[in-house]
Order: sequence, then structure tokens, then C-alpha cells
Amino acid sequence: MIEFPDPGPLPPTPEPTIDRDRRSRWDELAALLDAADRRGLRALSVDQVKRLCKLYRQVTIDLSQARAGGGDATTVHHLNALAVRAHGRVYSGRRPALRAPLRFAASGFARVLRRNLTAVAAAALVFVLATAASGLAVVRDPELAYSLFDEDAVEYENLRLEKQQGEYRGNFTFDVSASPLVAAQIIGNNVKVAVLGFALGAAGCVLGLLLLVYNGRMLGTLSGLVWNGGYFVDFYSLVLAHGVLELSAICIATAGGLRLGWALLAPGRLARGDAYRAAAGDAFGLLAGAVLLLVAAGLIEAFVTPHFGAATRWSVAAGSGALLALYAALAGRGGAAPAQSSPPNMTPR
Repeated sequence: MIEFPDPGPLPPTPEPTIDRDRRSRWDELAALLDAADRRGLRALSVDQVKRLCKLYRQVTIDLSQARAGGGDATTVHHLNALAVRAHGRVYSGRRPALRAPLRFAASGFARVLRRNLTAVAAAALVFVLATAASGLAVVRDPELAYSLFDEDAVEYENLRLEKQQGEYRGNFTFDVSASPLVAAQIIGNNVKVAVLGFALGAAGCVLGLLLLVYNGRMLGTLSGLVWNGGYFVDFYSLVLAHGVLELSAICIATAGGLRLGWALLAPGRLARGDAYRAAAGDAFGLLAGAVLLLVAAGLIEAFVTPHFGAATRWSVAAGSGALLALYAALAGRGGAAPAQSSPPNMTPR
């Protein structure tokens, strides 16, 4: 019988390397979660976020194995709590993003305006020419007003001008207590007009341009009537107080539609679908910015135009026009503009 020498007492069994690795991962995950709890997930770097996601997947595997293998209850509880915390971070719903709309209002809309200055200028030119042409026509021949505009509206305006005494106030005679409701009605109606102009412009340009002519014809007809009645300056102090923003917004919204309509009519080297998608971002940006302007214009029309004198109204008109021009010219020039993606298909149509 072979006898082996007594090896003596056995050394303590070392902790398996795999257990040390697991505990190191758990500690690292806990540290990342603590940092996210203190400073928010945005404070972590991209690599740290990726690492957190990887560690979360690994800890769920460790938890499953610990439960299946009848692991220590304290370890299972620790892993479960760690997995729950990590799950809340990895799969948390996005909070309502307010920064993007604010950035758009602060600078993004101005960049869109500058990129689409030709379309906006074309829409504004059509509107101004239609207004001037119909106004001059009515000044030369007042009877043309009945052909250019609704006969009942023209007759009502003529009667009002005949009876007018003192400062011309038009329809702006409501009490300040009615201003909140009037503001909501004005904003809603003007947004409908802007969306209609956008939609008609997107349908091939022509209908959008005709809507601009239609609106210009209405304003021009009234302009001719008040010129003949001697209240032209009073009339435009009422119109421009809010109209600088309102009329600009209608032209801008329609220009957005014209961008889409032109992409259908003249896609260039792009497929029509690709040209349409390429124009959509700026087109809807113009519409969104126009809606913001219409909200401001509606508030001015309800709270300022009816309740302040001509001097204040002219000041508001000049101030709003100057601010809009400065915003369009300067806002967003300091930072880098978002990259413009190119459509993938270059097949001509």
C-alpha cells in the first residue's frame, strides 16, 4: 500500500475569479446609477451610458442565475434592487422636450426664413401687388369696389364712412373685457387662413398664389374706400398695429406651401417624392413659425389695437416690424446650423 505524505492543513479556498468580476460589475453599475441620480442621465458621457446599458443586461443575467441556483437571499435582493434601478434609467420615458421648441423660436425659425427668403419674398410681393392694384382701382373708380369685394360689406363700409365722425375705429369698438375671447377667435381664424394658404400652396403653387391675391384684393378694396372717405391714415394705424406680424405670417405660411408645391412642379434632378421630402422640413418650419407670429398678432389685435390711440398703434407697428426684421436677419447666426441631409435617390423624373 502506497502512503502519501500528509500535506498539512489546506489553505483557505480563494473566492472564484468569476465572483469577483461579478461583484466588480455590480459596484460599477451602482456607481453609474448613483451618478445619474445625482446629476441626471445627461451628465453621463456616451460611453458611460453604453456601459450602463451593458451592465444592466449582465446584472439581469446574474439575478436570473442567482434565483435559479438558490443563491443567498441577501445577494438576490441586492441584485433585484440594482436591476430595478437600472431598468428605470434604461427604459425611462422621455420627458416632454421643451428645449427644441424654444430653440426653434429663438433661432431656428430665423434660419428657416433666411434659407427660404425667395419663396417668402415672392408670396409677399404677390400680396402687396394685389393690395395696391385693387386699392388704386377703387380710388380711381369707387364703383369697382362692388365688383372686387362682397357687395353688402362694401355698402356697409360706405355707410359707416358717411356717418363717421372723429377718429376712425372700424370694427375695433369692443370693450377690453371682451378682449380674451376676441383674441382666441382671432388667433383661431388666422391660423385657419395660414393652414389653408399652406395647403393650397402645397397643391401646386397656383392655388396658394390665388389665395394671396384674394386676401390682397380684400385689403386693397377697403384701402381704396377709406382713402376716398378721408380716413386712410386712421385705417392703417388700426391695420398695421397687428397687421405687420399677421400679414407677414400669412405670407410666410403660404410660402411654406409654395416650397412644397414647387418641389412637385420642378423637382430638378431628384425624384418628385425625394424633392417633396427634402422641402418638407423647411416648409413646415415656415408654417410653425407663422403660427407663433399669429399668436402674437392676435394678442396685439385684441388687447392693443382697439384700446390705444393712433400714436401707440403706430409705435407698435414700427416696433414689431423692426423686431421681426432684426430677428430674421440676426437670430441664429452665432451657432452652427443643423446639417441638411441629402435625399438618397437622385433619379430624375
